[in-house]
Amino acid sequence: MEQLIERIPSSEFKPKEDIHYVDVFDTFELFEGLAFRAPTILVGPKGIGKTLSVQAFALRKQVPIVTFDCSEDVRRAHLLGMQVLRGDSTPFVLGPLTTAYEVANEVGSCILVLEEINALTPQMQKVLNSPLDWRNRIEVPECGRVFKLKPDCKLWICGTMNTAIYGGVYQLNEDLKSRVRLVTMDYPKLAKERALVNTVLKKQGVEADQKLIEKVLLLAHETRQKAMDYALSPRDVFQIIEDAAALNLETSLRLVLGKFEDADRATVRERITSIFGIKIESEAA
Repeated sequence: MEQLIERIPSSEFKPKEDIHYVDVFDTFELFEGLAFRAPTILVGPKGIGKTLSVQAFALRKQVPIVTFDCSEDVRRAHLLGMQVLRGDSTPFVLGPLTTAYEVANEVGSCILVLEEINALTPQMQKVLNSPLDWRNRIEVPECGRVFKLKPDCKLWICGTMNTAIYGGVYQLNEDLKSRVRLVTMDYPKLAKERALVNTVLKKQGVEADQKLIEKVLLLAHETRQKAMDYALSPRDVFQIIEDAAALNLETSLRLVLGKFEDADRATVRERITSIFGIKIESEAA
């Protein structure tokens, strides 16, 4: 009996229309040369828009995009698919890798993003070998299928990863490194981040005083220069400004202060007082 195969419909992978992205890293130009030709991993600190850049590119090209959050608990079945008991039947439900091949064959092209790809164990990283090299296919004996692209159909496999200083991640193995292009990204320069913040806030309809924006950016850039366990990313900058508009500035700063470890909190509290003129008492006060 032929194995029944199920997957999420291709229509569910249409790129989101309501994303706000400013290409401060000139990634679109780079992606034009890499997309559907070379597997790519974006490497950089959290909150700078690595995944968002690929989402925006997918929207620009009107290409379906499949995303998957990796972790050390991911096993082969999570990536390729598994049999699921449904009443009297046991269909094989496709995982993100096999789904991406099927969507590409149905629509003509697809992008697969494996987020935090270095959270995969070395053994699970090896599952990616065949779809990332000249074979460009996945053999799945569990469902009796070989997943490969039809002629003229395209699939671009991307990964994102934070830098190795973050906990809970593994080194990329040599097999994986040799099959991909590694694109290093960092926090944007101050002028570009300022333009990014103003553009996105305007698109979101959030009103913010320019002096406040400059102060938040100053605080963020200072946390990135010091040896702290946490640095404020562009994502955090937006959160501070949005919370200040929805609540008040002191509450917004108190919320962001909670992101820092105890060893750094006193230093950040002092910088908040210096930059914003707001004294946030410690919890023990």
